[in-house]
Amino acid sequence: MKLPRFKYVEPRSIRKACEFLQAPQDEVQIIAGGTDLIMALKNRQKIPKLLVDISGIPGLKEIKYSDKDGLRVGVLATLRHLTAHPVVREKYPVLVQAALSVGTPQIRAMSTIGGNLCQDTCCMYFNRSAMVRQTLEPCHKLGGQVCHVVNASEECWATYAGDVAPALLVLRARVKIAGLRGEKVVPLHELFSCDGKRPHTLRPGQLVTEIQVPAPSPSSGGAYLKLRQRETLDYPLLGVAVNLTMEGEDGICKDASLALTAVDKAPVVVEEANRLKGKKLTHELMQDLTKAAIKRAHPIKDLCDLTATYRRNMVNVYVESATQQALQSVAKQFR
Repeated sequence: MKLPRFKYVEPRSIRKACEFLQAPQDEVQIIAGGTDLIMALKNRQKIPKLLVDISGIPGLKEIKYSDKDGLRVGVLATLRHLTAHPVVREKYPVLVQAALSVGTPQIRAMSTIGGNLCQDTCCMYFNRSAMVRQTLEPCHKLGGQVCHVVNASEECWATYAGDVAPALLVLRARVKIAGLRGEKVVPLHELFSCDGKRPHTLRPGQLVTEIQVPAPSPSSGGAYLKLRQRETLDYPLLGVAVNLTMEGEDGICKDASLALTAVDKAPVVVEEANRLKGKKLTHELMQDLTKAAIKRAHPIKDLCDLTATYRRNMVNVYVESATQQALQSVAKQFR
């Protein structure tokens, strides 16, 4: 498969990159690792006029930590470097678990954390080759008026299936966004639009430059679990991230957060996890939490043998398992 024709630029500053990115979103694409984009170009899912390579911009690959500011990860840091960083491995195990679940070692060596966060949504129609898609009329995501996945839907139901996002969401991460008018820092959930056609809220001329994660609370622990058919390569069919902070090994929950991926047009933060604060984690409370997660999950049929109903039912299993692993992670700190 050949790549479409496009112009290629390599800006050496954030400002210059933002200038190039002022073009309409359909006409310009950012490339860094390129693990998702190259295949999308070959399949003609994207046909940009301009490709902006930001991999040469200095200062965007740094990973640094302080007890005051927490973790700061440049948008060009690869998943391999992130998972190998000693401080990240020690203080943010849920983030390491999520990053290690992405693709293969070769893919993680090229994939950037920014690219993983800002990846496009996918579905069984859109992610096929142009030759296969030509048997059906264009869908919402390709400028048409139909959804081939959810019949009669007036909106696009392409699913966000990134692994890193739910882990960062339960860690209360924020992102720094640069533009020609300056920089701003916003909670990570504001990066996602819940629009299958355009999954992110970045406007023309804007670029994510850094991910900021607060320093972990004492006696906290997390876990990320991923449902997939194969151990490598596959996108998640369900991803569950949990982070808990406890007062003691068998004590009261001081903080709790839960997020899902691959079950909606954006990663899902299950706000009902806030109800666990100040309470002992009883079986009844955990059942209520899993029920809330199931209600918020809207998986669609996909190119696999696992049905949407099965995946929704597995939310219960994975939320319970991830919570137990998070509690075990906390318990290790008291030994």
